Amino acid sequence: MRKIIVLACILSLLVSAVVLVGCGSGGSSSGTPESVAKAFWAAALKGDSNTSWAMLSKSIQTGLKNKAAWAKSGVTNNPTATVEAGKATITGDTATVSVKIKSGGTEVTTQEVSLVKEGGVWKVEMP
Repeated sequence: MRKIIVLACILSLLVSAVVLVGCGSGGSSSGTPESVAKAFWAAALKGDSNTSWAMLSKSIQTGLKNKAAWAKSGVTNNPTATVEAGKATITGDTATVSVKIKSGGTEVTTQEVSLVKEGGVWKVEMP
């Protein structure tokens, strides 16, 4: 009888863990405006044009025409840079996040990142 109770407890713990994992944010591209802005700049600063391209809004992707154009124009290569995101200002399906970019512990720049919600996912909307 005791083995059955122990097995039931273990089973309910495993089920709880699976449910909690399933309720996660779904990764940075579907998370909060802050997490998306931070992940976007982190990818762009590392020269990861594939990841940063996927985080751009459809209108920006259309304007750039293709990923190769984005790789040439918008992606840098500073893998040691760090990104800090402030609190988002959200109005409906748009948001703005202040992002600080640091290199070697020194602030290099602060950027205002505009985002738009497309299909339930926050995307970066650049001017």
